[in-house]
Amino acid sequence: MALAARIEPAAQRVGDERGTAVIEGLLTFGLIVLVLVFGVQAAMYVHARSVAQTAAQEGARSAAIDGAAAGSSRASTVLRAAGGTGDGLHATAAAGADNVTVSVAGQAPKVFPVGLLMPSITATASLPLERFPVEERGG
Repeated sequence: MALAARIEPAAQRVGDERGTAVIEGLLTFGLIVLVLVFGVQAAMYVHARSVAQTAAQEGARSAAIDGAAAGSSRASTVLRAAGGTGDGLHATAAAGADNVTVSVAGQAPKVFPVGLLMPSITATASLPLERFPVEERGG
C-alpha cells in the first residue's frame, strides 16, 4: 500500500499538462518572428535589386549620350539617392565601339549582420552610343 501511495502522485505529475500552453505559445511566437524576419529580408533584397536595375538603366542612358564616365557617375548618383539600400552596390561603365554598358553589383542590406545565404545582386544595361552628324553637333 505504501508503494502504491507513492506511485500514484508521481503518475499524476507525469500526466499533468500545466505550463505547456506557455511553452507552445513561446515556440509559436518565435516561429512567427523568424518568418517575419525572413519576409523583411526578402523584401529588402527585391528592393535592392530594383534599385540596382534602375541605376544601371539610368547610367546607360547617360553614358549613351555623354560617355562611360557620365554613365558611371549617374548610376552612382541613383544609388546614393536610394539611401541605405544603395550602400552595398557599386556601378561600373564600359564603352565599346558601338555601345555602352553600365553594370551595378553588390549585396542587399541585411536585417541582421549574420551570414545569410543571400545571392549577390547584379544588374546590367546596354545601349548603343548616340552619334550625331557633324553639322548637327552643337560645337
